[in-house]
Amino acid sequence: MKTVRFGLVGCGGIGNMHADALALIGGAELTAVCDVDLERARATAAKHAVKHVFASVEEMLKAVKLDAITVASDHKRHFTPAMAAIERGVNVIIEKPITASLEEAYSLLEAAKARSVKLGGVFQRRFFPAAQRMRAAIAAGRIGRITVAECIALLGRDRAYFARDAWRGTWKGEGGGALMNQAIHMIDMLLWMVGEPTEVYGRWAALKHGEYIDVEDSACAVVSFENGALATITATTTLESIEKAPGFRLAVHGAAGYTLGLTESPELTQAINDQWPLDPETTVNEWAAAEGDRPGFPDFHSDQLRDFVVAILQHREPTVTGLAAFRALEVIKGVYLSQTRRRPIALPMSAADRAEADLITSGTR
Repeated sequence: MKTVRFGLVGCGGIGNMHADALALIGGAELTAVCDVDLERARATAAKHAVKHVFASVEEMLKAVKLDAITVASDHKRHFTPAMAAIERGVNVIIEKPITASLEEAYSLLEAAKARSVKLGGVFQRRFFPAAQRMRAAIAAGRIGRITVAECIALLGRDRAYFARDAWRGTWKGEGGGALMNQAIHMIDMLLWMVGEPTEVYGRWAALKHGEYIDVEDSACAVVSFENGALATITATTTLESIEKAPGFRLAVHGAAGYTLGLTESPELTQAINDQWPLDPETTVNEWAAAEGDRPGFPDFHSDQLRDFVVAILQHREPTVTGLAAFRALEVIKGVYLSQTRRRPIALPMSAADRAEADLITSGTR
């Protein structure tokens, strides 16, 4: 089997997670790394015995033959390396969010289509067994027509978390807060389970961390879907800590009278199915015993990157496409735009709405 040669863009915490994940995949090779902090790039290269180290993606793409790059830099530095790779015919997978700008994300979708390259977004939680099981049951019609769903992120962050990097907690650096950086994982999961969104109406506020961040630490929204279903989104980072906060939860209800749910508690552990009436309780308990209280990283990043490798080799779309990543971003931007306009936002957005949503979350107003 052909080996897919990867370049890594960004050698911070998440970048090193991607490097660790690639090391677990047969058929993938981390060939080159780059970071604006060259010493940080060298440290990642030394850990993974990578020969090619660069300070810029342009240098890396010129010097090394690559099949794909994985982009794991901070949010506002996703677009430039991704577009540079696409323009050279190199496949791209990008850590969430795909970009901090809808217009930039839309440009990536168009460019990838024009160059016939794979574009994917990282939402590794889709690969939890509990999530795969839930999606398969919904797709098979086992709960009937979807009626309503709840997407919940009850999380804890402290001041030290936001002080860790200058870009955290700012419109200019991060492009959003609890929705953009944390709840986006469950928002993607919601769309994957329920369908294509057609409208979002929401509000956000900074209720605990407002002295040192200018983005939201709390948000609520209602989403309407093409199939008629409705869903709520609740997100906050105001709770005590990652370890003590309830974490992530998703529940989907169907007209057949059944509810399917999964919960990731505490955050960063593997999710389990906390509501599952379709199989015997002993079976559900066996799943929970096998899957609960286990680390959520880096195995599921490996599963997603492995899927991306197979997509390249088999000439198919990855499980998480660039379009799926765009749609999750669009729901979030829709909440921000809804706050400004005080009314629901139609999805997909018009070009004018995308531009306005980007402007109000750019940190330049």
